Amino acid sequence: MVDAKAIKDKVSKKISNTKSKISSHIGAHKHCRICGITIDPKADPRICKNQECIDKFEKTQKNDKMMRIMFFVFFAAIVAPIALQLFGFGA
Repeated sequence: MVDAKAIKDKVSKKISNTKSKISSHIGAHKHCRICGITIDPKADPRICKNQECIDKFEKTQKNDKMMRIMFFVFFAAIVAPIALQLFGFGA
């Protein structure tokens, strides 16, 4: 009979050994969210210093903020009438 637990343990040990070998050769780093080049791991907004990337990141941030606002407005517009009817304020 096949011992699934033993096979699973052997595979997990092999994977962990491979990961440790790979991580010892590659230093800690991050990639720019826009263009994908390697940047400093301590970079707070995860973008490079390129002005094009900075502009795209700011535009994306504005779009994300607007989408969040619109989501809450539409959610309130749909839920408010239903809630009012449940509480007896509707006809």
